[in-house]
Amino acid sequence: MNTSQIKNFAIQSRNILKTGVIQRIQILGFDSNGNLTKGEPTRIDIQGGATLFAGEIYDGPFYDRWMSLRSRIQEKGVKEVYEEAAYTWFNRLVAIRIMQKNGFIDPVLAYTNEQTRIPRIVAEARAGRVGQMTPADREKLRDLMGDDARINEQFAILIENFCRNNPVIFNCFGGIEEYISLLLPDNILAPGGFIDLLNHTSYITEDDYKQSELIGWLYQFYISEKKDEVFDGFKKGKKAEAEDIPAATQIFTPNWIVKYMVQNTIGRIYLDNNPWATDIKDSMKYLVEPAEPTPKDAILKLESLEDYKLLDNACGSGHILVEAFGLFYKMYLEEGYSSRSAIENILRKNLLGIDLDTRAKQLATFALLMTAAKIDPTFLDCKVMPRVLDMPGHTFSRPLYELLREFYMGEERTVMEETMKAFELLEQADNLGSIMKFDLSAKTRREMALRYKEWGETNPGFEIIHSIALILALSDKYAAVVNNPPYMSSSNMNPALLSYCIAHYIDGKADLFSVFMLVGINLLSKNGKLGMINMQSWMFLGSFEALRGHIVEDYQIDSLLHLGPHTFDELGGEVVQNVAFTLTRAEPRVSGSYYRLVEGRNCADKERMYLGRIEFYQ
Repeated sequence: MNTSQIKNFAIQSRNILKTGVIQRIQILGFDSNGNLTKGEPTRIDIQGGATLFAGEIYDGPFYDRWMSLRSRIQEKGVKEVYEEAAYTWFNRLVAIRIMQKNGFIDPVLAYTNEQTRIPRIVAEARAGRVGQMTPADREKLRDLMGDDARINEQFAILIENFCRNNPVIFNCFGGIEEYISLLLPDNILAPGGFIDLLNHTSYITEDDYKQSELIGWLYQFYISEKKDEVFDGFKKGKKAEAEDIPAATQIFTPNWIVKYMVQNTIGRIYLDNNPWATDIKDSMKYLVEPAEPTPKDAILKLESLEDYKLLDNACGSGHILVEAFGLFYKMYLEEGYSSRSAIENILRKNLLGIDLDTRAKQLATFALLMTAAKIDPTFLDCKVMPRVLDMPGHTFSRPLYELLREFYMGEERTVMEETMKAFELLEQADNLGSIMKFDLSAKTRREMALRYKEWGETNPGFEIIHSIALILALSDKYAAVVNNPPYMSSSNMNPALLSYCIAHYIDGKADLFSVFMLVGINLLSKNGKLGMINMQSWMFLGSFEALRGHIVEDYQIDSLLHLGPHTFDELGGEVVQNVAFTLTRAEPRVSGSYYRLVEGRNCADKERMYLGRIEFYQ
């Protein structure tokens, strides 16, 4: 995969869509500051309802959508709105293209004729073949079909209904907000527009579309300009606010390092429990052989493969989860499970992802579903969904105490008090993300888990279920925690984030990545394994001395790759210097395996050195 080409596509796409959405906002009567330039729309009391705006007559729903847009602009500002709308169309249309290229859906975006540039979804509708849609949209579309010049409006209705009714698009990305439905660019089908770019780009190859990591690379590059803005702010002394953290900390992990981390955590645990699984062992070429066999009392004993739980609590677009999916799938087949039951168990029991960024959560969910569907396309019905969590909302329709009393079917004092306290911490979820530490007694957590299971079976849409799921996830224990955590110096943290890190993770407070080291270890079962790539500074700098002592003295370091600079090819220079490692939550017993790869000129060079086991220290 040529990531420089992927980057070109992502940035070009963002600029095309952003320009188109800005033009729509202007047409709808807002200037760059959100001020009105054309007045407000008014309802017209005629049959079926209509709206008058700037001398034009629109359908009845236009009024509510326009008012929704105005409210959003007043709340967030024009820039936030156009960025949100541009990305909404980007992720859905790219996902549709990926599904097309993998044969999961008809090529609805492809042109039926290069001269007329009519997407198949429009051509099919003109021929009378219209998919599922609301009666109002069906009637509106019928009125539009008599005028070929109104192809943009036809396409807008059709693609919005497609996104609403396709199980994968809807369950991964959610519904399209009313105001965003007004902001599909007018030039979406024009020569040089976004659909034209999707259909003709040479930046993405046929093979690229088959790779699960494509959408992750696209997202990283799509937000690269936002990342630059955040880092420019850091140089001026600005602290990262909650909304800045995703862009500031997103970076896509090289595939071979993901394999190293997954194979030497969950893979090693499986081999320790199943030493006869030679086929699995032979498939893991990044596995590090221990200096001596793992003693029985240092093995995490698991009765069933269904008990192996791997968490990525900074999952981004799901690269690590997808790699772990592949290894788990091999394990299940090794043990005689059917393909269907293997995938169901992996999605429901073995894998859990968490991310601060809702967009990343959506992409991770999509990537896992695509991985499952390549093996068994019946998973496209989305009746079995991956477990990937983002941060829940903070507002509810009723007082929280009432909702919790309903959730627990009673009001046992200790349980209610501890849960209320957990919800108080969740009010900071957008800022703290996965580092939140919930203080629950065994009794409260047991009751919470029991009620969560019952509600999931009877009413999974209950409004506090998402919050309960996150509390349970961050208070559980895992066989393996594997991630590429966010990197952010304490000097760039906002006061609330820094205060929390100092209060709860004092040894790691110098950077978010070091906080995540402590978080990951805390989430492990005894003898569980942590796999991580982060900055090498924790091995050398005085600000990490307490952390360094804690890691070396209290835990077994299994292996460590000193990667140094040039690990991430898309990041130039010597500033970002990395280390990848695996450790066990157990007292140190033997020297681990240490590999010096700092001389590698790029990521591929470091991989070759590692596979050749060059320059290692035992």
